[in-house]
Amino acid sequence: MNTLPLFFKLKNKTVLIIGGGDVAYRKALLMNQADAKLIVIAKNFNEEFLNFLNEKHHQAIKKSFDDNDISQHNPALVICATDDNAVNQAVHAAAKAHGVAINVVDTPKLCDFIFPAIIDRNPVVIGISSNGTAPVLARLIRAKIESTLPSYLGKLAKKAGDFRETIKNTLPTITERRYFWESIFQRGLNDEHIDSLPDELNRFINQGKKSGEVYIVGAGAGNPDLLTFKALRLMQQADIVLYDALVSPEILALCRRDSQKIFVGKKRKDHAKTQEEINNLLITYAKRGHRVLRLKGGDPLIFGRGGEEMLACRDAGIDCQIVSGITAALAAGSYAGIPLTHRGVATSVRFLTGCYQSDASFDGLKSTYHPDETLVFYMGLHALEKISESLIASGLPSSTPVAIVCHASLPTQEVVIGTLSDIVAKKDAAKLNAPAIIIVGQVVRFAAASLH
Repeated sequence: MNTLPLFFKLKNKTVLIIGGGDVAYRKALLMNQADAKLIVIAKNFNEEFLNFLNEKHHQAIKKSFDDNDISQHNPALVICATDDNAVNQAVHAAAKAHGVAINVVDTPKLCDFIFPAIIDRNPVVIGISSNGTAPVLARLIRAKIESTLPSYLGKLAKKAGDFRETIKNTLPTITERRYFWESIFQRGLNDEHIDSLPDELNRFINQGKKSGEVYIVGAGAGNPDLLTFKALRLMQQADIVLYDALVSPEILALCRRDSQKIFVGKKRKDHAKTQEEINNLLITYAKRGHRVLRLKGGDPLIFGRGGEEMLACRDAGIDCQIVSGITAALAAGSYAGIPLTHRGVATSVRFLTGCYQSDASFDGLKSTYHPDETLVFYMGLHALEKISESLIASGLPSSTPVAIVCHASLPTQEVVIGTLSDIVAKKDAAKLNAPAIIIVGQVVRFAAASLH
């Protein structure tokens, strides 16, 4: 973060603007919206700009800038908007000498602060900045966000501000107040009109105090772009987050900032918490009234032990939601360009694991392999040699194509293509590291041309 986003109160404070053209005019319009007192100094003024200043009872001074202007007017901020570099440098030097923050328009190196692209739903204000590197991008982002926010949002925020003390006096705990406001604002963000906050409060009280609940959420293969909307929404709601080793820092950062985050990751032969301990944590925190997020890599119900956590919550009488994630097999196939099914080549997919509850490695297929089938192995990198030998013993030709996809969907993704006969040697030569997905079948040949 190169700059710290802050929101200044400028009501009745002096802002000194140097320049009388269109750019200075635009900055003056913005400062006027913030109820600042404007003093504008320029040798020449745009007529429309001058009329605006007179109409709004601001001060226009027709003269050249000199160093005494800052000490004389004692502004809270200085904005310099001229096309004369010498003037810009002089204004900047004078402002710095007097310890006043300055923005020299379109000159980032002479700026103490940057004007963001602004979304105004007064009193809700959103600022988007590229730190001066790409202002057009910031404006496009603003337009994208603007289109998603209901026009009613500002009025709802004002109602909430007026009603805040009542809520504080009526709902004794922070958790209850948070639940109430989240229910109101989530509906507001969905463009639902809220007529009466007192009625909403009575309805909330009559529903009785809610016990906690558990969200078992798939974080996908690691790329934040692959999260579902529902996953992101629950990540923003949760009070407690129990997360796995496969959850990337970028995804974890999308959880509510003030939530308590607890690492419960499990790697092969290295468990921060046992499954029973994780189940107990989910239940304990939920019974205390918290919303508990169990954030798991991939999909929670595909080799993720989410089913065990779901059943534990169900047996304890805890409400539980399950949100699918893009499982690693799908991400690996997509990002490596390997279709897991393909007309005339593969009509089915079988998901398998390279290790079992007893920590024993893969010991062969449990049913007959069909040539038009794709096999996908999770957690099999350590057992690749045994997997290859077992598949050949099961009747697969040693020439069967195999792909290893490590860190699927991430910038660090690596793909190695081989056959059952040589994939172990290729894996060792490439020095691949888990997590990895192993894809076996004729569909792998579609990726071979682009990768080798």
